[in-house]
Amino acid sequence: MKANRFQKMAWVLFSAALVVTVFAGCREKGTVGDIDGVADGAVNEASGIIEAVDGGGKAMGRYMEEELSLPANFSSIDDMKRLEDGSVRMVGRSEGKESVWESKDSGVSWEKLYDFPDEIPDDIRCQDMSLGGRVVCACDEGQGTDGKENFYLLEPDGSVGLIPFELPRVEELNINLARQVLFVGNEQILIGDDTGIFYLIRGADGSVERTFDFGDSGEIYFAFAVEKMLLFLSGSEILLYDSETGEEKSPGEALQSGITESGIIYAADTLDGGESIYYISEKGMYHYKFGGSVVEQLIDGELNSLGSFSVSVGSLLMLDEQNLLVSKTDDTEEREARAGILRFTYSADTPAKPDKELKVYSLYEDNWLQQVVARFQKEHGDLYVHYETALSGEDGVTAQDALKTLATEIMAGDGPDVLALDGMPLEAYAEKGILRDLSSLIPENREEYFENILNAYRNAQGELCAVPARFLIPMAQGGSDYYVPGEDFSAFIQRTGALDNMEPREVIARFQYGSSAAWQKEDKTLDESKIREFFGGLKQLYGEPMAETEESRDSVPRGTGLMTGEFNLLDGKWHISAGLFGYNPDYALLLAVTKQLEGGDFGCMPGQADHVFVPSMTVGISSKCGEPEAAEEFVRFLFTEDVQKISQGGMPVHKGAFKSAIDGHWYEDKPSRVETDEISFDLVPRTEEEIRRITELAESLTTPALQDQVIEEAVLEQGEKTLKGEITPEEGAANVMRKVNLYLAE
Repeated sequence: MKANRFQKMAWVLFSAALVVTVFAGCREKGTVGDIDGVADGAVNEASGIIEAVDGGGKAMGRYMEEELSLPANFSSIDDMKRLEDGSVRMVGRSEGKESVWESKDSGVSWEKLYDFPDEIPDDIRCQDMSLGGRVVCACDEGQGTDGKENFYLLEPDGSVGLIPFELPRVEELNINLARQVLFVGNEQILIGDDTGIFYLIRGADGSVERTFDFGDSGEIYFAFAVEKMLLFLSGSEILLYDSETGEEKSPGEALQSGITESGIIYAADTLDGGESIYYISEKGMYHYKFGGSVVEQLIDGELNSLGSFSVSVGSLLMLDEQNLLVSKTDDTEEREARAGILRFTYSADTPAKPDKELKVYSLYEDNWLQQVVARFQKEHGDLYVHYETALSGEDGVTAQDALKTLATEIMAGDGPDVLALDGMPLEAYAEKGILRDLSSLIPENREEYFENILNAYRNAQGELCAVPARFLIPMAQGGSDYYVPGEDFSAFIQRTGALDNMEPREVIARFQYGSSAAWQKEDKTLDESKIREFFGGLKQLYGEPMAETEESRDSVPRGTGLMTGEFNLLDGKWHISAGLFGYNPDYALLLAVTKQLEGGDFGCMPGQADHVFVPSMTVGISSKCGEPEAAEEFVRFLFTEDVQKISQGGMPVHKGAFKSAIDGHWYEDKPSRVETDEISFDLVPRTEEEIRRITELAESLTTPALQDQVIEEAVLEQGEKTLKGEITPEEGAANVMRKVNLYLAE
């Protein structure tokens, strides 16, 4: 239950703070029917696109992206349809109201037709538009077990009526709500409920014409109507039905395997009455003619916004074979203006793939970096930005394996151009000449940045081999009996009981951030005595290991974020929370929890090193970079204020963006209150004193934590054994040295 409460609180705070996580997953380039390399003058019979190569054999033809200018700020755009007269209609939310808009020129200009009438409740769960301009919406009404879902039908002129249909109540759920509403033609509506059952009803009288209950086929996540064809998607397969007859159709091996490779469908449309389908996934846009043998990729998502981690696609509208509109939501934008419309236009004279390629590399997939790559790609159509990650956690490749491969590729001149160095032996790379000096790339207006963070890796010769674009603060929080800000490691380990009820691995994982910078000697080798002191001090404070049970293991929140420990503080289970502040932080919770503690306070984590910060998204440029100008431009891009404001992956090094991340300005017009069994507090903007305190703390940080995944894994493994009493601190430190000495010598 504790983990569930944590998730609920985190959802409340992150939603209020506009930190929204969208579809996750690897962003690998799709290869199903890729159009690159088509023979000269070939006509793609399925899609109608003419593809060619130039005189030098270069594949030509690519859809180019532009964002349309809208007449208002939209927080959501739920659907778009082209009517019989050629006009385009959209339904969405702008300026706090649901409304319907129309364009006579394919999205260039828009006119509002009407706002939703007052009889439609504001709590709209889902909605859809028909090809005739009608709108259906499902609205939550009532509370708790008395609540129900009502369905409203708006005619093209804005008049509204209630559809006489109710979803069957499900006893174990108390209430059954709609997941999706979808027009099938202009008269029929498909409604999917919480149980995964879909009802095809008539809008006129609410009568059920057909029910789709898939039983053992697995949970159905979403449905799409492509004229008379209905597609139902689950996590493992696609099911195809004729909406007129209810007959199940074979999707064909090509479509089934194509969707498996391209990813889940987000939006779909057709241009030929449902004989074929255009669809968008996280990897781009695809086309398939039902009964055919190939799914072709028409748009590579890595070259535009479709592949961005922060962008969610709402609807697809094919104007013709060479022009299309896509409604999208970008979670890096302010909430009231995060929705927009992208137009893609096919350009036969543009290379199918840019001539230049910029390779960006990190050990682990990083959401913030994904978003930055997508933004940079969008602004540089002549450049292909390829983001590669080494460790998926699924293929058995270790950090040490990945780093060996990387070093080999770099020395051979085949490595990446830009390195996200988190978890890598950064200083060893610098000494070996692998990293270029970035001094000239530091922003000129340095007073607007935390220079203490920017200059973390400047050497004695004044060279800057790497620069953190983000950072995290190792912090601790607790009552005065167990934690006092500014207390050093030797004083902290005297506080008996401070680590009660914490698991050994969790103790090592959290507290190593405050000490790892002290483990490295000037010659960059490890100091065994410091690691022994670290293990011994925490062992003294930890005492006898508690008996581990399945319940205790399941009840402890995973991760090293400060926030995950605060809920055990509130429960009274933990006496101190230590971890990293900066992962989607909500400063309001930190302050509120502190007030709940007797003599409570927060500050830097006690450790063997002082004034420590954890560099995050630390970037470097390879000395063997193939595209030096593009690499330099990309690094500069990371430090622009707009990019710094992307709210993931640590705290910004830009002071203005940092303040924006912690000041709670999003609560200014919409203050609210968090109420749980453990705590209640108001969500309002931070005071100037509260902003000043955390800013001054950030300005005081001067020591970067040791960033090396191989060393961290060895310390975690041996530290856990030490706290469990399986080995002594001396044995643990010696084991770490044996494990990493060979690695450091390579």
